[in-house]
Amino acid sequence: MFNSRSILLIGLILLVAWSANWLIIREDAEEEAPAIGRNDPDLYMLDATITQFNDEGERQHIILADRLTHYPLTDMTSMIEPRVKLFSENVESPWDIESKNGRLLPESQLRSQIVELWDQVLATRIEENGDFVNIQTESLWVYPGRDYAETNRKVFIDDNSGRTSAAGMQAYLDEGKYIFFSGPEDRVNTILLPQFRK
Repeated sequence: MFNSRSILLIGLILLVAWSANWLIIREDAEEEAPAIGRNDPDLYMLDATITQFNDEGERQHIILADRLTHYPLTDMTSMIEPRVKLFSENVESPWDIESKNGRLLPESQLRSQIVELWDQVLATRIEENGDFVNIQTESLWVYPGRDYAETNRKVFIDDNSGRTSAAGMQAYLDEGKYIFFSGPEDRVNTILLPQFRK
C-alpha cells in the first residue's frame, strides 16, 4: 500500500510543517515578552514648568527646564538647563538656582524630594534693598521642601560683605545659615570688603 518513498515523503512534509509551526510560535513569544530591565523614557517635555504648592496653597517651588525626561524604572527625571525657584514663608525674595544639568529624585519613605544640579551651578537671592547672596559650585543637592541645599564640592559664596570659599557647605536657605567644611587642600577662607573690616 505505502512504499518507502511515500512514507519518507509524508514524514518529510510533517517535519517541515512542524518546524514552520515551531518557528512561528517562537517568534510570537519573543515579540510578546516584556523588555525587563530597560529604562526607556515614558515622558519628556520641552520648555517644562513644574509648580509645587505647600499645604496652605502657596507656591513652594517652581522647576523650569529646557528639556525634562522621566525614566519609569528608576522614577528619575533628568533635566537640561534646569532652573529652580524656591519660595519661603519668611523671605520676600525667592532663591533662583540654575545649572547646565540636573535630575529630580522623587520623595520616598527614606528621603524628601531632591533636585540634584551639576555643571556651573549658580544660586542667587537678591533682596529689594539690594542685598544679595550668590552661591557658585559644580554640584548642589537642593531639598525644596526643607529650603535646604548642600554640596561636597568646592563652593564660593559672595554677598555684600565679601566672599567665602570652602571645600563643602550645608545651607539652610530660608534662615540664611551656612555651615562650611574644609578639606585637605581647601580651607574655609573669607575675604571681607574694606567697609566691613573692623
